[in-house]
Amino acid sequence: MADVAQPLTAPRSGIARFAQTRPLTTFFLLAYLWSWALWESIALLPQGQNASVDGILAVIFIVAGFGPTLAALVTSWLADRSPKICRIWTGWRSLMAGLVFGLAGFFLTTVALSSRAVVHAPFSALHWSALLHWSTYGINYSTWLGGPVNEEPGWRGFALPRLQQRYGPVRATLILSLLWAGWHLPLFQMPNWISANPWQFLLIVTGISFLLTAAANLSKFNVIVAIVLHAFFNTSSAMSNALTYGLPTRAHEMTVYTFFVLICGATLGITALRVGATRTPQISKPAPAA
Repeated sequence: MADVAQPLTAPRSGIARFAQTRPLTTFFLLAYLWSWALWESIALLPQGQNASVDGILAVIFIVAGFGPTLAALVTSWLADRSPKICRIWTGWRSLMAGLVFGLAGFFLTTVALSSRAVVHAPFSALHWSALLHWSTYGINYSTWLGGPVNEEPGWRGFALPRLQQRYGPVRATLILSLLWAGWHLPLFQMPNWISANPWQFLLIVTGISFLLTAAANLSKFNVIVAIVLHAFFNTSSAMSNALTYGLPTRAHEMTVYTFFVLICGATLGITALRVGATRTPQISKPAPAA
């Protein structure tokens, strides 16, 4: 991946020079290295035999998920001695624009339309009243630490603006989707982590990535929006299960879900970007491109 940047000063080391001239390459290498090393160490250790050991492994699992954010911090510090990696506040109007579009898009894509697609029943047969019960959402520590807080400052906060500055929003989303999905590969060795296979996971990630890109642009790259929407996605399977409980499902349920999320997410996201949601990414100097 070719990076373009204008160094402010001569780097003090070859690593710093590499980070200045190839910030995205540095970021993705560090994110993968940190997370894969820790996840692989978990996969090699016996689990389910000792509660205290399992607790330690759970902590390591969460710490490994901070790979993207730590990689962004290290890259930013090496490149320009700055800890700033993302925009935390962009104003109420942009925050609400990103949240309203994003939450509506995620609800339609990952809950309402996909739930209807996987069952032999009309919309009216879905258990909509289940959404009124707090227990439906299954919110716990993993809702936020299972991706949103530990990943999004890196993915949508640091990487997406730089990718979009170079490639535009659509190609940037496709590149980030592939690398985001690939970063999760060691987790497929862990039992009960996800019911999708790697190819299905890639397509699902691509669909929701277009929604995240559109929401990020609407919010002027406010990372709070990306964190909230990622957390919503983490609870979407619980909502779908509640909506479709006891209803007859179609054959190849996961495949149907996968393609509905891909098609609906990409359609909604690209449409929003085409009708004016795109914002020029604001990147502090030196301005690293992809």
